[in-house]
Amino acid sequence: MKLGIFTYNFKHWKTQEGIFNLIMSNMKPDVMIAAEPEKLNFDTPPSKFRVSQKDLYLNHPKDIAEKFDINYYVSKHNSEQTKDIIQKHNLDLGIILGARILKNICIKSFNIGVLNMHPGILPVNRGLDNIKWAIEDNISQGVTAHLIDSKIDKGFMVEREEIKIYKDDTLIDINSRIQNLEQKLMISSIKIIKERGSENLEELGKGKYNKHIPWELEENLMQKFEEYKNARSN
Repeated sequence: MKLGIFTYNFKHWKTQEGIFNLIMSNMKPDVMIAAEPEKLNFDTPPSKFRVSQKDLYLNHPKDIAEKFDINYYVSKHNSEQTKDIIQKHNLDLGIILGARILKNICIKSFNIGVLNMHPGILPVNRGLDNIKWAIEDNISQGVTAHLIDSKIDKGFMVEREEIKIYKDDTLIDINSRIQNLEQKLMISSIKIIKERGSENLEELGKGKYNKHIPWELEENLMQKFEEYKNARSN
């Protein structure tokens, strides 16, 4: 199976871990397509509560590609150039390790489709701030691996798994556990698709789509988080 990776043209944890885990699983990708950074305009103020780690030691994806002899292209993802790259290399499956919303010009260029590892339980936790919305809505934390379509966080489910919750967890602990589960499901989902195909996958329902959690809900988030952990911890 010929794999193509969507990433950013800058250092990125998910890209680095994803490439290393694919190589260690004998699934070295054929192509990496790296998009330049884009300025994002958020409609809400910055969050009060951080979920991700800072100042991690990372390698640039281009250096990783050169080290492991992977074709590396800098290209806007939703473009004719990217479509041509995918078709030139006759890629079977795309894997999102760093991308904004992909459109059909990318998705339909692959022989099978594009795999995404979403940091929430689909379809009930679509969109943004998945960890915080799971706490707010009192639903499970986890990851859904799915073949995407042109609608946000929809498509066809390959597999889904919840994480464990512990009483001493921080938001950063939850996020780290979800990130690691994304890596695990990436590998197992590729194996599922390779062995069983993609024709009989369950279509994801409409569910709930979330934007960034508003400040008025964040004000009580940490209190809710303590209640959430007490109710769900092992």
